[in-house]
Amino acid sequence: MRKLPAVASAAALALTLSACGSGGQEAQTAVEEGPLPDTYAISTYGTGTSTYADTSAVAEALTNSEGASIRVVPSDTAIGRVSPLRDGQALFSRGGDEYIYAFEAEYDFAVPDWGPQDVRMTWAPTAPHSLMAMSDSGIETFADLEGKRVPWATANPSVQNKMTAFLAYAGLTWDDVEAVDISYGDQADGLRNGQIDVVYQQVYGSSLYELDSQHDVQWLDLDAGDEEAVERMIEVAPSTYVDTFTGGPAQAEGEETEALFYTVPVITYADTSVEAVHDLATQLHENFDAYKDVTPTTDGWGIDAIQSEPTQVPFHDGLVQFLDEQGVWTEEAEARNQELIERQEQLQAEWDAYLEATEESEVGHESWIEWKDENLS
Repeated sequence: MRKLPAVASAAALALTLSACGSGGQEAQTAVEEGPLPDTYAISTYGTGTSTYADTSAVAEALTNSEGASIRVVPSDTAIGRVSPLRDGQALFSRGGDEYIYAFEAEYDFAVPDWGPQDVRMTWAPTAPHSLMAMSDSGIETFADLEGKRVPWATANPSVQNKMTAFLAYAGLTWDDVEAVDISYGDQADGLRNGQIDVVYQQVYGSSLYELDSQHDVQWLDLDAGDEEAVERMIEVAPSTYVDTFTGGPAQAEGEETEALFYTVPVITYADTSVEAVHDLATQLHENFDAYKDVTPTTDGWGIDAIQSEPTQVPFHDGLVQFLDEQGVWTEEAEARNQELIERQEQLQAEWDAYLEATEESEVGHESWIEWKDENLS
């Protein structure tokens, strides 16, 4: 749980911290009352990824239309994306399933310095993700991953989880492949130099287009009709579903490839003001035409495409207010949201009890999962 000053001053918002990430970041505090500040930051995946590209495109559109100054803070790790949010250097963060892991205190967040984080979703676009391989690698299907060098994304449990899911789809486990430690942003170079045999990314990343321009590469195609394989995959990664994408690197015109889709949301903390989050949602909606065609995935930011009901992490009250005004918030969504808010309260209470009952050296993902299984419904 973050402990920050109540309201950011203009001077604090303008302060640059040279020690925080590449190029320095603007110091920020939680906006607990009032609208969006004129200057704020959003953390996301590293440069060269499509997540960074479309987040930057949206930020530029809002800057041009709203007069805001929005800094995009890149990081390849889950902790690296959430830390600026917790520490007040970013007001929003956009990443993978770390929003779930932070909420539940799992994986990298199951440590005394973190624990359950009272995060909320503020906008929830979805995007396709898949595996790319060299065309002459002999990897034609997911089953062909057996014995191959597969990326284990450093400090990125969301990506690790999706790779585990892809292996499960093929009836494989990590024991059947050679796991290679590599940062998310270094995968394209890793494939190029033979360090790994496949790349996992959101499919429209600029580094993948660059790969396609230099090498003969191909996508591994999921088969939504293989119900047993898909069930194994979704069991590992329940936030995902299978759909088709087009217009990506290594695709012919009009070609469709089935891939893994999931929400890559913008999040903040619960104590960010209702007005600030409502302002952001309104700006994203009203300026949609200005950015919807900038990248292949920014069309997924439209109100008709975003996730509009909570599943594993609650929606911020500011987003709820906006969706209600648009007529897309339902009684079922509200009931689920309240369940998840109550769960966060239960998680925090159980985390405190867990820390008190557990030796510090034993605190971690596995023991915390066991504790939750025993003490939480």
